[in-house]
Amino acid sequence: MLVLVVILAVAALAALAVGAAGLAGRLPENGFVGVRTEQTLSDPLLWRTANRVAGPGLMAAGIIFGGGALVGLAMSAPWSYIAVGIAVLAGLFLAGFGALQGSRAASIQARLQMPDATCCSADDEATDGAPSNPADDCGVTGGCGACVLKGMCDHEPHPA
Repeated sequence: MLVLVVILAVAALAALAVGAAGLAGRLPENGFVGVRTEQTLSDPLLWRTANRVAGPGLMAAGIIFGGGALVGLAMSAPWSYIAVGIAVLAGLFLAGFGALQGSRAASIQARLQMPDATCCSADDEATDGAPSNPADDCGVTGGCGACVLKGMCDHEPHPA
């Protein structure tokens, strides 16, 4: 049991350290700890955002791991294994939930950073003699994608 308690205590210290560094925005980009997704590794702002959001979950996991280690020392053999197992599961759940929320926050931040997409271009005028309304060639008004949706409404005849 002592080996499990030591491993859980080390995991508690690691989770607390990573969570605190992430929450403070001081966790450097690396290949080992933190919310590591393709998005977060591509942009330092997204890395900081994801790890700031995930920090509280990691810190809570560290507290749960530490509590599980203490309970594992205090209880007798059969119940201590159950308590340590519950602490491990609860800590992993909190760490995973925090990482999920961090990843979602980075995804939202990335969407906010993207420029607004337009149908053809950012210019207000058509170039090279192209029609000013991209749907003019199919006879449907409403902008991009209107040709695909022609006849999809209940009151319109379906395309042949």
